[in-house]
Amino acid sequence: MSEYIPRLAEIVDIDIESPNTYLISLKLLDNENFSYKPGQFVMVSVFGLGECPISITSSPTRKTLQLCIRRAGKITNGIVDCRVGDVLGIRGPYGNGFPLERMKKNIIIAGGGSGFATLRSLVNYIVDRRGAFGDVAVAYGARTRQDLYFMQEYKSWQQAGIDVGITVDIGDESWKGDVGLVTALIDKFRLSAGSAAICGPPVMINAVAKKLMDKGFDHSDIYVSMERHMKCGVGKCEHCMIGPYHACQDGPVFSYDKVKSVL
Repeated sequence: MSEYIPRLAEIVDIDIESPNTYLISLKLLDNENFSYKPGQFVMVSVFGLGECPISITSSPTRKTLQLCIRRAGKITNGIVDCRVGDVLGIRGPYGNGFPLERMKKNIIIAGGGSGFATLRSLVNYIVDRRGAFGDVAVAYGARTRQDLYFMQEYKSWQQAGIDVGITVDIGDESWKGDVGLVTALIDKFRLSAGSAAICGPPVMINAVAKKLMDKGFDHSDIYVSMERHMKCGVGKCEHCMIGPYHACQDGPVFSYDKVKSVL
């Protein structure tokens, strides 16, 4: 099938993750194989409105394709206003995902805000292939408790032997966990240097990467997922340039040594 022609996908389930964010489960209607790696993205189209890039939130080890959609504009609003049974268009997958074979060692996964949606795919892949990886820790920060994604999954990650640290910028009476920066969570982890995966705002990426390098991680073993507005997905429109790189083709996952000078 042409990379320019969307495949039809039916919405089979919608879960609320935060007041403005939804986890949408899809079934491709052509029944053809859809293979991808954690870290890749798809172009999602709402017919009559247009299309936008969305990171794949599900793991390829599981049957259902899932996307985490936050209300941010005309097209994302159009997606989350759909109902179960409605049909979207899907192009892709595009870009480079996380280099899973190179990451089969100790891993720290650090996410900030909505960037954690991208990392859920990697976390669940590791859960389903747990024996192939070393010690694993997850650090995730959001603005408030209400902004945290996937809260119902943290326990299953811990049961798989993953150390999970959660923090918020602003606590309230109902929040009993950490308040502060994601970097403070990393100080609590007791695992030797290996590889890392980061997604979030640039200032958070740089702070976490510096913290990891101070702990002995090599910058070439730190992988960052760069969020850019990718209009075409195939390196033609130039909207997603990061220095000399196209995020849609050279990324969105880069090793930190390649992009630290342009963050």
